[in-house]
Amino acid sequence: MASFFANCVSNITAVASHFPGLIRHVSSSNLNTISRTVIRTLASQANKINPTHSDQSHSPSEANQSEWPEWKSDKKRTGLIGVKLGMMPMWMKNGTRVPVTLVRIQECNVIHNKTKLKDGYNAVQVGAVDRHKILRVRRAQLGHFARAGVNAKRKVWEFMVSDDALILRGTPLHAMHFVPGQYVDVKAKTIGKGFQGVMKKHGMKGQPATHGVTKTHRKMGATGGGQEPGRIWPGKKMAGRMGNKYRTTKNLMVMRINTKYNILYLKGCVPGHKNQFIRITDANFKQHQEPPPYPTYFRQHGQDPPEELFAPDAHRLSDSTLEFTKSKK
Repeated sequence: MASFFANCVSNITAVASHFPGLIRHVSSSNLNTISRTVIRTLASQANKINPTHSDQSHSPSEANQSEWPEWKSDKKRTGLIGVKLGMMPMWMKNGTRVPVTLVRIQECNVIHNKTKLKDGYNAVQVGAVDRHKILRVRRAQLGHFARAGVNAKRKVWEFMVSDDALILRGTPLHAMHFVPGQYVDVKAKTIGKGFQGVMKKHGMKGQPATHGVTKTHRKMGATGGGQEPGRIWPGKKMAGRMGNKYRTTKNLMVMRINTKYNILYLKGCVPGHKNQFIRITDANFKQHQEPPPYPTYFRQHGQDPPEELFAPDAHRLSDSTLEFTKSKK
């Protein structure tokens, strides 16, 4: 198989030699690197179409989900990487208006598996959003993605899982990995505000506006470092950079799932700006009310789920909002 791919690459190089303008600025080492990359990519795609026995031995077949282990409360699944789209309102069945955040699961695949025998712990490496500019990807990273049979990703995160929750490399992950009505923990980088003073960053009161105060209205005042201890205690609240740090929001309910566009509707706000990468995992402090897909959801041929899935307490768009009953006189 590899020799066949090598012959294909040599034929392509021979054809390209008739057009010197195409390879004028490409050195011989770069040509060899490109040839090896193409061979690995084609071989990974061939293995993806016809997997070997060694790949199948690590994980059960996706077609037969009865071979997968059952979910238990002490199990830990992998998470997903999403992209924040924005916010919108939704309504509950009792008429309450709640804000929700839209997070899209875009081109999310399993990149690598780490085992306790080899790495000391079990984890699933997940990547999301294809990177189209391959020149910005390092050679080692290209080989890492090629072994998984997927395109280069813009974001890669690692999720620790149970022993029986490892997933075959290259497996696509969908929004149906979560269940409407369950709770999730969300981690993302907050919006950067730049260098800010103590009044905006820490909410300090500041100095008086009059009575002899000059040009120190928004300053913090004394820092508390006199002759004893002769220094400023570590952790003192001062002016500095605000935001641009990873923060976690816990126990957000999955209000709605759009299976066509892989969009999650999470109740509440999520850190970060639009198009920010979001790390979504099962909530640690709130258990599942019903067993979730374990270790993940696999979309079967001929079994398309409904386009819209709602939580039990959420108001469906197709339901009526007002009901009139005939009063008895």
